[in-house]
Amino acid sequence: MESATFRKWLTERGCRFDRHEHEKRGEGQVIVTVHREGHKAEVPLGGSHQILDARVVRQACEELGLDWSQLPGPKGRV
Repeated sequence: MESATFRKWLTERGCRFDRHEHEKRGEGQVIVTVHREGHKAEVPLGGSHQILDARVVRQACEELGLDWSQLPGPKGRV
């Protein structure tokens, strides 16, 4: 799943985002903290066309209390 698609899906479910860089002096990937109803998850949502690992997407959904089976796209993707 592309980063932009996942971000849009999260936004539609009331999530908000805090962007910050990895702690190594601005080096590394951009990590976004996603907040939803008292839950939070850290997700690498750098470029809009970045393909996210299905395990990362599923873990973020679980941490945020979302049903990952409702993600857009083919049901067997995640």
